[in-house]
Amino acid sequence: GIMFSSIALIFNALAKGYDFFTYYFTLVLTPMMFLSGVFFPREQLPPIVRAISDWLPLTNAVELVRPLFMDRWPDEPLRHGAVLVVTTVVSFWVALALTRRRFRG
Repeated sequence: GIMFSSIALIFNALAKGYDFFTYYFTLVLTPMMFLSGVFFPREQLPPIVRAISDWLPLTNAVELVRPLFMDRWPDEPLRHGAVLVVTTVVSFWVALALTRRRFRG
């Protein structure tokens, strides 16, 4: 939750107006949902697209949670957890810096 709220805060700090928020949904969330394996198996993706989707935060969250619902342990839990932690920390600090800049100016 902190990771996705930080990503949303980055867009909030960059927004010039209300219409800017459609970029967040159109350019970030929607492609991430389709490429992360939430709706469709990632095995069907072309190799280059799958390689890119390996580093999306939602892909790593799905890869951690989905096996747990099927009473299995996730494959590579440390890798997926590390990607989520790094994405969270980086997006939090970027959001903090951009929000502070916005409030100052």
